[in-house]
Parts: sequence; structure tokens; C-alpha cells
Amino acid sequence: MTYHSPHSSVVLTNISRRGVLKGLAAGSLVLAAQLPSRALAEYKTGAADMPNGVVSDPHVFITIAPDGTVSILAARAEMGTGAARTTLPMIVADELDADWSRVRVVQSPGDEKTYGNQDTDGSRSVRHFIQPMRQCGAAARRMLEQAASRRWGVPLAEVGAKFHEVVHVPSGRKLGYGELAAEAAQLPVPPASEIKLKDASALRYIGTGKVPIVDLKRHYRRQSYLWPGRDVTGDEVRGGGPPAGSWRRVASYDASDALKVSGVAKVVEIKGTPAPAKFAPLGGIAVIADTTWAALKARNALKITWNDGPNGTYDSGTYRAFLEGQVRKPGKVVREAGDADRSLASAAKVITAEYYAPHLAHATMEPPAAVARMAAGANPAKWEVWAPVQSPGGARGDVAAALGVAPRT
Repeated sequence: MTYHSPHSSVVLTNISRRGVLKGLAAGSLVLAAQLPSRALAEYKTGAADMPNGVVSDPHVFITIAPDGTVSILAARAEMGTGAARTTLPMIVADELDADWSRVRVVQSPGDEKTYGNQDTDGSRSVRHFIQPMRQCGAAARRMLEQAASRRWGVPLAEVGAKFHEVVHVPSGRKLGYGELAAEAAQLPVPPASEIKLKDASALRYIGTGKVPIVDLKRHYRRQSYLWPGRDVTGDEVRGGGPPAGSWRRVASYDASDALKVSGVAKVVEIKGTPAPAKFAPLGGIAVIADTTWAALKARNALKITWNDGPNGTYDSGTYRAFLEGQVRKPGKVVREAGDADRSLASAAKVITAEYYAPHLAHATMEPPAAVARMAAGANPAKWEVWAPVQSPGGARGDVAAALGVAPRT
């Protein structure tokens, strides 16, 4: 549900239909600040060149419940560093002057038409979104101050938000954010010229290192979240029966013994994808079963002949020796200036060192899992996918193409 104010460009949105109904009944503030594009034009980051760009009027959702709980939407995928689900929401909370202990983070769905580019790569999340998130938090703070000013009938200059409350400075009167949420929701988002970002000295969280990663304990205990924000991992989703299997090129296989395992529904060969694979599968055998244990037991019962391809005999030690040999050979001259050989020969002292970095896997700590579910009776076919992806937009497009359905608009 979306409410457009007749007085301005306010958009009041809650991503949950049930949450909207609860919020309307309880008088909560559901806010997405739409700000002028000049907020993003203050610096050049290359964000506009990304697929679907950066939304000029950022839909960074803030919900304030009557009890004062602030819910902040995270529109990026969390990669484990805390940037998406801690740093960016923290930036909003800092400008809102919210009590972080009363803030909860809500994961957005994959929807680049609404949120702009969601490719979580290239260390771009904070660089691209710090300014709009600061603007959004500051705009919400201003609206709460305006609501208090109107209720008390005092000049706005006498009112200031401070740590989850709005204070009337001359009298000391206070109102909590939850008490003002419904009234603030009816106000237009102030223009950028009226939004003042905090000075560095007034920041509570940004740059202090005092805010722990939101999901760290849950990740450690293997109770992670999954796009779009459910507190389960892909292999814990029920109703779809997640596949289990090894992703290698298959020469041949025999699934007769695997199909005898109780709880196993089907064994499916997934054809490999020619390079570049992008988001498509590399190929393998998938076991579909009622439980993880049944899938694992059936997987072990599979009789598979693997084709390891040209890199089947790869050895990291051999590869290092190859690299060291290559760097000692004459290289292709791209630009030449001066005479390095002569300078080194005449130098009073020459220091030589070799550095080697071993392979570092850009991989999850556990095997990633995804679940797809087709809505019963939907015409045309409607699919819902849970998947731990860095590029929800790109993955959605590829899945839609593979299933022969149109991406949701």
C-alpha cells in the first residue's frame, strides 16, 4: 500500500501488506523520503552507469511504530562485512538521531525498479548510498520535529530531536518518536534546502566503531537471513524441497540406488552452461527429497562418472612455479621511460623481495542453497525464489528466461 500526499512528493510505504494494516490501525509512521536528485549529484561515483542506476529519490524505508520501534529497510545484499544490513541502516539511524537499541533492520526484496541497482559488488554500497541514506534520515528527523512543533503550537526553531525524542528546548517538554509517528506521517517531506545533515561532532554511530554487526551472532549460529529478509537460510526454507548435489561436469550417472532412499522424490541432471556461466548453473546432479538427510544419503548413493575437464590435474604448487617462471621472462613493453637496468646496476644498494599471495576463495562459508516455488493455479505462471545472490535483478532475469516467464514488473 502506498500513500501519496496531495501536498508534496511524500510516499508512505510499508513493504508488508500485513504491516501496513497494522500500522494504519496503530497510527505508525511509514516513510520513504523522495529527495531531489542533486543529493546524488554532489559526487561522482559511477553509480548512474550501473544497471538500473541509483534511484535519484531513494526509497529507503523508515517505519516508526507507536512504541517507538524504528524499522529501517536494507536494500542491498549482506556479504558478511555488515555494510548492507548494519552500516547503511546505521547511517539512517544516526541522522534520525534514533536509539540504535530500538532499531530493527528489514531486508528488502529484489526489485531494482523500486530500489535502483542492487548489485552488491565492487565495494559500492556505502559509496553509492551514504548520501541518500543520510538525507533520508535527516528528512524523517525534520518531520518529527515539525509534528511536535504543531502539536505544542511553538516555533519550529524551539524544537529539536534528541536520541529518540523530540524536545521543546525552552520548557523541557518531550515526546517520543512513537508518539509523533502518525502526525509526522501526514507531513510533506521537506525540501533538501531545509534538511540539515549533522556535523561530524554530533554523530553517534558513524565512524565510531561502536555498532556491532547486526547479524553476526545469528550468522555464527547458522541462523542467517536470506533475501528477501526471512530469518532462515535457503536450505531451511520449507515447501520447496531444496536440492542437494555436487556441481561438476557429469559424464554419466546411475541414480537407481539413490531413488531407493526413503523420502527421495526425484534425481535430476542439470545440464551445464557454456562459459561464461554468469548466474546459470555449471551442471551437476540434483537430488530432490523431503529432508536434508534423505538428500545427502541419496547423493552418497549416486554412481557418477565425472569429467573434470582440462583443469582436472590442476595443482596450486605447479601453478605458482608457472607464474614465477612467467614473470622472469621478458615482458611486452607498453611504455618505456628511463633505463631501469642501468639505474639498478649503478645503485649503491639494491633491495629485492618477492611476494606471493595464495588463492583466496570468494565463496560462502557453507554451500549456497536456493528454493523456487510456483504459485498453485497461477495463470500466467508465477514463481517465487529465495536465493543468496549479489545481483537479484540479474539473477531474476536469468531465472525468468530459463523458466520461460516474464520478470515481475
